[in-house]
Amino acid sequence: MSDKQLNDYLYQQYIRNRISRRKFMGSMAAVGASATLISSLVAKRATAATPKKGGRLVIGINAAQAQDSLDPTKYYSTPNIQMGYSVHDSLVNRGPDLQPIPWLATHWEANSTAQQWVFDLRTDVEFHDGSKFGADDVIYSMSRHTIEGSESPAKAYMGQIQSIDKLSEHQVRFNLVAPNADFPMVLTDTRVHVTKAGMEDFTGQPAGTGPFKVVEFTPGTRYVFERNDNYWGDDGPYVDELEYIGIGDPTARINALIAGDINVLLQLDQKALRLIENSGATQLINAPSGAFLNLALMVDREPTNNNDVRLAIKHAVDREGIRDNVLKGLGSIGNDHPIAPIDPYYNAEIPQRVYDPDKANFHIKKAGLENAPIDFYGSDVPGSGGLAAAQHLQQSAKAAGIDLNVINPPADSYWSQVWIQKPICVSGWDARPVPDLILAIAFQSEASYNETKWNNESFDKLMVEARGTIDFAKRKEMYDEMQLMLHDNGGHVTLGFRNYVDAARTEVQGITPHGSGPIGFYQGQRTAWIDA
Repeated sequence: MSDKQLNDYLYQQYIRNRISRRKFMGSMAAVGASATLISSLVAKRATAATPKKGGRLVIGINAAQAQDSLDPTKYYSTPNIQMGYSVHDSLVNRGPDLQPIPWLATHWEANSTAQQWVFDLRTDVEFHDGSKFGADDVIYSMSRHTIEGSESPAKAYMGQIQSIDKLSEHQVRFNLVAPNADFPMVLTDTRVHVTKAGMEDFTGQPAGTGPFKVVEFTPGTRYVFERNDNYWGDDGPYVDELEYIGIGDPTARINALIAGDINVLLQLDQKALRLIENSGATQLINAPSGAFLNLALMVDREPTNNNDVRLAIKHAVDREGIRDNVLKGLGSIGNDHPIAPIDPYYNAEIPQRVYDPDKANFHIKKAGLENAPIDFYGSDVPGSGGLAAAQHLQQSAKAAGIDLNVINPPADSYWSQVWIQKPICVSGWDARPVPDLILAIAFQSEASYNETKWNNESFDKLMVEARGTIDFAKRKEMYDEMQLMLHDNGGHVTLGFRNYVDAARTEVQGITPHGSGPIGFYQGQRTAWIDA
């Protein structure tokens, strides 16, 4: 390695915060660099920390789909949610500590029972078309999730809103069906975006309050946005133009990043970690989280309507192997319910289910399906590592006499043709800050995104009771019981909790890892800037 190459390597380590300022200066001095050069590089690093306007940010996503929409009630996938945050804002945002922070709302306060919540709204916000943001927009946006005929996946938890009162042009009151001490966190959910009052057509160039304006949004084809120079926030946007490009093949996405064809990659394939770290042109964006990959076993159809089949598959999962070999250690094992071990509501009393081919064989024999071919759909569309996890399970299940036939369908039709269509498929969910948000959207009997068709009256009742219970210990008891129900009888199989791992080129600055979602909780495009 030449002196220049070594100097460049040390500088790259320094600007990525992998070595301290003191170690950088000492290492440079040790290899003979002049004091002038060292000082200039330190100054360059300090300058690089100051955001600059300009440039173009191109984000590579796993699939551009015909179902993509800028209507928050119809967000269909992780990339679609990322696009939504480019155009729209939420009433309440979520900080790095996973707590609610003011956004379009500046302050909120509950009554003594936490059944009524008053929110004060910002007075300095405009939509992209110049119209003023206010209470009517909030009432309209929130109500769209629950109106008759709505198919919004947020309907299950937004249904707790009984009514919304307009107290003034910039103040509203939410009246809930029952108390909810976590209600501000509900409003941080990724689909609870504020849109313009009366807006029903989200094609063309819909006006939002967000950091970017729509230039072109052609579902399944092209997504281009430009900076909103009138944005109310103070942490961006900085880039002139933003584009999302669908690249279905993971290897092609990584090659595009290294080549500079894209400069941010959403959801890195864990197998490429070493390649990213060694390329010299790219960096990881890594955040531990409660996001997970799972199997969705539909309990309302064969063969997974038989709990012995479900238990056989649950015992056939080599969870440690998936964590170590598929997630490359960037995650943790789960216990067949959606609450992560890092969550304060996690039920640690449930015995951890482990890989047990004998138990799996017992149940598959009991179901009469030993060595019978069973179709099983796997893909990276629900999350990076999804296909590899499916293939890992295929191998571990063989020792139990379970013959899983892994099918990898086209990426652009996975959500419409496979998910909640096929009895067994890989799924994946982003982290939710409170259990109610994942339980209501994915497990409530009538929820449109109830991917396993779980239907349990006692479960639904407990969910509502827990939502309205202010005492933490009592609420945890209820969530503990719900986790046990899913563990014993549900169709949810946790393949692994995964870190949010994305990647960017080294010239991209300003994206902070966030435990609630990829690329800075879907908002890194706002804070990103190009160090050209």
